[in-house]
Amino acid sequence: MAEEKPLVGDDGAFYTGKLAATEYVGDGTKTLHALVGGGEKTSGGDGMYVITAKAESNSFFPAKAKVGELYPALGTEVLAAGDKVKKLNLTHVADCTGWQIDITQSEIDVTRLVDKFKKYRLGKKDASGTVNSIMTLGVSDEADGMIAKTIKTFRRKIEGSSSTVTITDVANEPVYFLGYVNKTDVPGETEAFIFGQVYLFNVKLGGSTGNAQSFDSSMRLTGQDPVFYSLDIPGLTS
Repeated sequence: MAEEKPLVGDDGAFYTGKLAATEYVGDGTKTLHALVGGGEKTSGGDGMYVITAKAESNSFFPAKAKVGELYPALGTEVLAAGDKVKKLNLTHVADCTGWQIDITQSEIDVTRLVDKFKKYRLGKKDASGTVNSIMTLGVSDEADGMIAKTIKTFRRKIEGSSSTVTITDVANEPVYFLGYVNKTDVPGETEAFIFGQVYLFNVKLGGSTGNAQSFDSSMRLTGQDPVFYSLDIPGLTS
């Protein structure tokens, strides 16, 4: 019987992701461990991958899995010839204190004169979200932090006798995200998250005495439709 676990806010987490440049191409014989590590590797191929192509026939991926969607891999998967994936490198958004995404659907009034009750059909779905954060130096002001997604940044780091300056322009690029409602790595438990591609925007700078410098950023969907994932964590003997 599946675990029943009422969730609280502290069970969650928020990650953003970038696609790696390397594309792994299945050949029908090698596991992901071997494709990633080479030779007869039996580790290193687990992780989050985005499907970039599916074989025309006998694809490893389930029929309803689409190109552009996420596939959480154990590493033992053997991709068919024609199956292709890219690793999704994840970054924990460490200044995040909470996140929410609201999924709604429009309703279209199709009531006719002969109807005694109003009738409806459902229209397009929509989603909008918020990422709640506390301004955290060393996180929020990094090149992949929320500030750099909103305004141009200048960052100087000093290590010993040398200094490095990094200037980041606003790119307005979408990012992949994993919004966890339950983040765990405990064998036997289930982790769950929503995956999608969004634009993250808006930030508030400044604060007042006695309060954390908090801000809320908005997110809007783009690219593939979001998918909700529930993953049983393998046991030590799996």
